[in-house]
Amino acid sequence: MPSPGEARRGLKAPENPRPLLQFPMKSLEEQLTALLQIPGMEDELAKSTDRAKSSIRGKWTNIFDGKVCQELPTADGSRFFFPSDEELARGELRIGVTLGVDWFSYLRSQIAPSHTSCPMSFSIINLLAHHRYKTANLLLAGIMPGPKEANPDQCQRFLRPIINELLRLWRDGVQIATPKYLQGRLIRVALVAVVCDKPAAHKLGGFGSHNHRFFCTLCWITQDKKATPEAFKEDGFPARTNKQHRELQKEYLKCSSNSARDAFVKEHATRWSELHRLPYFDVCRMIVIDPMHNLFLGVVKTHFYHIWVQQNILRKTKELRSLHAILANLRMPARLGRLPSLIGEPAGGSLTADQWLIFITVVAPLAIPQLWQEYRSDEPAESLAKRRAQQISSTLKAKKEAAAAARKAQPDALIPEAGKRSRRPTQKAAEMDIDPDMDNGIDAGTVEDYDEYGLNPTQQKRRKKRAKASATTAEDEAIDNGRPCNLHPDDPPHLLKLSTALKILTGREILEADLVEADTLLREYTAELVQLYGPDVIRPNHHYATHTVTGIRNYGPLHEFWTFLFERLNKVLKSYKTPNHAGGELESSFFREFHRTVQEARLLGQGAREVEGSELQRAIQVMYRASADDHGTVQALSRELDAAREDDGIKFELSSRSEITVLPSHVYFGSIAKSQSPFPQPNSTLLPLAHHSSK
Repeated sequence: MPSPGEARRGLKAPENPRPLLQFPMKSLEEQLTALLQIPGMEDELAKSTDRAKSSIRGKWTNIFDGKVCQELPTADGSRFFFPSDEELARGELRIGVTLGVDWFSYLRSQIAPSHTSCPMSFSIINLLAHHRYKTANLLLAGIMPGPKEANPDQCQRFLRPIINELLRLWRDGVQIATPKYLQGRLIRVALVAVVCDKPAAHKLGGFGSHNHRFFCTLCWITQDKKATPEAFKEDGFPARTNKQHRELQKEYLKCSSNSARDAFVKEHATRWSELHRLPYFDVCRMIVIDPMHNLFLGVVKTHFYHIWVQQNILRKTKELRSLHAILANLRMPARLGRLPSLIGEPAGGSLTADQWLIFITVVAPLAIPQLWQEYRSDEPAESLAKRRAQQISSTLKAKKEAAAAARKAQPDALIPEAGKRSRRPTQKAAEMDIDPDMDNGIDAGTVEDYDEYGLNPTQQKRRKKRAKASATTAEDEAIDNGRPCNLHPDDPPHLLKLSTALKILTGREILEADLVEADTLLREYTAELVQLYGPDVIRPNHHYATHTVTGIRNYGPLHEFWTFLFERLNKVLKSYKTPNHAGGELESSFFREFHRTVQEARLLGQGAREVEGSELQRAIQVMYRASADDHGTVQALSRELDAAREDDGIKFELSSRSEITVLPSHVYFGSIAKSQSPFPQPNSTLLPLAHHSSK
């Protein structure tokens, strides 16, 4: 029906009205139904019961060894992953899932603004690791539309239909027909964890902002206490409890205005969360700060880049250059990949979480002691630490003041002329001082300065670059020569505590003694960070790191609940071609293409199990041959290897089109004469006339 305004203007409603905002989603039940049709899938999912029952106390090898899976309840109060013999005999299957939520930016074109989307996907914990990390086994539930990140209350709207289904699947279950149970078997599903980074955890769980005075989701530490010794001690602050958080969420719902809700959040750091509706879900304990973001992209990156590089602990032309030389000569196993030799500089790029993990556990223990041995300071250790902390404090204070002044300023120079779009220079262009609006990057006003040398504009440009780089290097060397050495003798053993702790925590099997050792090392590392570099370098990530061991006790080793799998999904989605539309159409394109790709992958997998020469296999071969986009892919490489191995072990073989016949005499003797003319053999004997020939 037309709206009142349209009716007054005499306008008709469109026959196919389009929503103002699209939210693509697919039910968990529908995706599980398709997944269970894969041969052998339901047997593997059922093995989780044995894995849960075989858990050994004080030993963590998988997620079922964790406290959450061991204690997760059903609607009748029994343990979820410990069904009775009668329930197993009836074919009941219980599945646990983790929910990954992560925003990512998608650059639609070089001139369009960045677009932010948020996939929400489930990972089935019943699957073994090598099956779980296949993107085709990831269940994409929905994508929050952009172009900006949703605020905390908006997130709950998108989360509501997902929680509705999770509540039904946990309480009542669903009957799904499978290859082993054609009449259907009862499937129950429970949400075991929500795994995400800090901002997403606060939005989804109903906590205050990660910049709030109460910034932690597990305890009531405050921002002004995050650099005190109590922040790094076990039970240094009162713990947040599920009961307490749920009571505060109920009080939040009683607020009748936006101002009242804002005042409540400011006081109690609590909002409403749809997760509250799951009776079994411990909102404080089962929302996990992802260790990939917290430890590798947080603590490790902060130590090396934000402290050592940005605060000139490693001077650019001295210690950092020596580190680059060490990395250039370092040879690591191919399975570990490689680190950029110019780490810490813009030319080295931004390291991934995998690379930071390799750096802290493999490279740093080898390179850092050697670097500190090469550059030694004669300054007393105590005065060096004090001077260095004061220097870092003043530098950070100056940056904050400059940022505040920039926000207040009105940069008229940045306002483009009317009718002209101003391009933002890239980082590389800014470093090279290139005007992005300049034609071809060449300043026509300076070309005449080099005409006397007989150089073309490109040669002139290269000469100016080299001259500027040389001047910059000389300037950096002069600055570094005037700076004292900032390497403290306790820096290497301090970093090795972090390296040892992460080496333990990233293991595939962890014992209670290992957890105690890693927890002690992490707490000592964070406490000594204040002593060596001052309190201004401490960030919330350092406090979150002290809760890492709690997460392992709840969910097993780190690889069981970090977000590498969900980050891979972001990369897959960004690789799809999409229309430049808004209002959720971009996310709908992501969604359709992903599920289409999953269906194709499962179809091809089914074809691989078919008998040779079946109709499905022939159809798949036609699909392979028709594909024009497989160049350079693993698919193309595997097919080339298969073709090369067809002749493996065969030195000589007649063609399938060969036949036995008698050569005419003139052809035979002519061939013999031709072959003997370069290498005469006077004693050779003519062979019989009967020979194989190939058409």
